[in-house]
Amino acid sequence: MKKYSKTLQPLLDEKEYERIRRIIEKFAGAGGLGPKLQLYLMDRREKMDNWAYEYWLNDMYLNCRLPNPINSNPGMVFPPRKFTTILDVARFTARLIDAALNHKDILNLKALPVEKATSREPGQPLCMSQYYRILGCCRIPGRIRDAQYIAEFPKDGEQLSEHVIVMCRSQQYCVPVHAADRGRLTEDEICAQLLYILDDAPCLPDIKPVGLLTGWKRSLWAEAREDLMKEERNRRNLELITKSLLVVCLDEALTNNFNCRLQRGGKGFYAGSRDESNLAHQMIHGGGSQFNSANRWFDKTVQLIVSGDGACGLCYEHSMAEGVAVVQLLEGFWKHAESLPQSSDVPAACGSHLPPPERLEWILEASDMKRIEDAAQVLDDLIKDLDFQVYRYEGYGKNFMKSRKVSPDVYIQLALQLAYYKLYGKLAATYESASTRRFLLGRVDCIRSASPEALEWVKAMTQPRDEADDIGNKKVTFHLVSDDKKMLLWDDAVRQQTEEMVDNILGQGIDIHLLGLREAAKDTSPTAASPLPEIFTDPSYRLANRFLLSTSQVATGGNTFMGYGPVEPDGYGASYNPKNDHVIFCLSAFWSSEVTSTSKFAQSLEESLNAMHSLLSKRNEI
Repeated sequence: MKKYSKTLQPLLDEKEYERIRRIIEKFAGAGGLGPKLQLYLMDRREKMDNWAYEYWLNDMYLNCRLPNPINSNPGMVFPPRKFTTILDVARFTARLIDAALNHKDILNLKALPVEKATSREPGQPLCMSQYYRILGCCRIPGRIRDAQYIAEFPKDGEQLSEHVIVMCRSQQYCVPVHAADRGRLTEDEICAQLLYILDDAPCLPDIKPVGLLTGWKRSLWAEAREDLMKEERNRRNLELITKSLLVVCLDEALTNNFNCRLQRGGKGFYAGSRDESNLAHQMIHGGGSQFNSANRWFDKTVQLIVSGDGACGLCYEHSMAEGVAVVQLLEGFWKHAESLPQSSDVPAACGSHLPPPERLEWILEASDMKRIEDAAQVLDDLIKDLDFQVYRYEGYGKNFMKSRKVSPDVYIQLALQLAYYKLYGKLAATYESASTRRFLLGRVDCIRSASPEALEWVKAMTQPRDEADDIGNKKVTFHLVSDDKKMLLWDDAVRQQTEEMVDNILGQGIDIHLLGLREAAKDTSPTAASPLPEIFTDPSYRLANRFLLSTSQVATGGNTFMGYGPVEPDGYGASYNPKNDHVIFCLSAFWSSEVTSTSKFAQSLEESLNAMHSLLSKRNEI
């Protein structure tokens, strides 16, 4: 409660802060409800592997009724490939699938090595459960709350069949890649199946873009799915997709002007004349119903995306696993595919005994088609509203940050606070994910970067300069806050941010605990209509959880990056990937907001990082 009180301090004026402080003291005091709810949670802890996991999963993902794309699913961009023929596309994609099969063999044996913490009490084993929930898993829409399909693993000696779903021109094909009676397909055989699909899909006039329903609002998609399930063929199609190892999306390129925003930073890569921001749009949402959004199944944990113009990446459903686990897996797939020599040989399997892949045919009523149209409109409007850009800050990178004896993550978080303050003259509740994998089933808690110490530092950094005349009428400029004072405030902000980060990864964050107390109040209330404790109904609680800055460090190898949408209508999404000499930011907002702009935020971020470099470069001089 003391930490929660401190969290609210920079977000409220003095009068409001004193009022909520009294509410907190009443809740936490000896006669308050807080201690009783704490006992309930402690009892729950004794009975469960992880007392918080179900609460957290429902609150973070499964209770959300917004569409998956942009609101939840991140997109990952890989450096584009150079494809000259359809065979190149099929060959590279076949190698990605082959890598997935290699990894699934390891999962089936439960043979993933257990990772260990490398810092902050190093050597602690980290929970690996989410690594087993990536391949073969799927989110299932529900009218009130979604569910998850989690693949079963074979018993000793058991052989499981595996298949992938390949989407091309909004059609779905089932490709069996491992049969219990004949083993797994070779790379050549997978390549031959993909070539068949690439040849067949463009010839089909009857397109039923059922995939668009997965980008609809969750309750509406749940109703539509229930009706689809009434037909046996549709039911089988949905089961095949749900239980598939993964989905492969063979895409068409987006138009050059899909994202017309001028991209800042020049170290990025291109697919033809398409810049990184354009590529990121393709991976996050597909570009809309007229492009590739019908070529998706947004509920599927892994959707590998390969475009004919060389654009490659991933869209993934977030409820099963965190970005770190997914990034490690996908980078392994790409490394496998790129390590093999280029091959332009037509696979010998083209004339083999293998039957062609099965195209999934749907039985749709007029009401189903109307729902698809409605889903397309909702998704298209959401996509048109997304203000997204990849911004590469090229002034310096993590080498300089480390030279100042500061964690790059702490450094960048404070840069984001300064950038936001420069634009809005205040701080906002900020979410940064912190891994809690030191605990069984641990996922993430929230590092709150908008601290009182950060507020004092950003105020000092944005103090105006005064000008005065000296005796000779010569203008003299001076700062109201000296550099040495700014440095002291910087040290305080760094210390607080570092403590907050360490507390979270060691299980001492406040957000999951607060969520637990709130849910405990619901669990123990006399009736479902009973009011929650005042601490959770007061407007300050909503303010504390209205994350206008939703951030995360997504460190990747090479030149890849991951981005996502904002979580509030007037908020920003900001993922970042610090490199030695630059930082890749993926910034998002909504055009419909009258207060946000990724262009303005990128400019403010550049100014902030430059000012921090200027200040900290003087450290040895003061």
